[in-house]
Amino acid sequence: MSTRRPIKQIISQGVISFLILLWIYAATVKLLEFEQFKVQLSQVSFLKPIAGLLVYIIPLVEYILAALLLVWQTRRLGLIGSAVLMSVFTVYIVGMISLSPQLPCSCGGIINNLTWQQHLLFNIGITALAITGVYCHSSTNPPHL
Repeated sequence: MSTRRPIKQIISQGVISFLILLWIYAATVKLLEFEQFKVQLSQVSFLKPIAGLLVYIIPLVEYILAALLLVWQTRRLGLIGSAVLMSVFTVYIVGMISLSPQLPCSCGGIINNLTWQQHLLFNIGITALAITGVYCHSSTNPPHL
């Protein structure tokens, strides 16, 4: 009997682990630097009307995604949610590059040190990783009907 796990299962577990760490890190940094996060979001013209709500919703959603990824029965939903949220963040960065490239990133932590173009590449990579995770997880763990 072979104890080797299929490569898709290994990739899926690696992506899940990475995303759990990413979401916990990102949400925690936003909360630890809450006032700065709040000010930076409110400086973005197209987010100003909802910035007061987003400062709470974004970290909450990131923690929820981490929790979904921790539980075997909700991992697929967590992976799909991660891909969607990273896609939204990527569109946001395109908007920032187009409309407000002089404003600082409101992400916090080490990601805050990236230029907008580097951040765009980072987000595209994480989005692709999350989509890969969905594919690998779905092919090794088909949904129960």
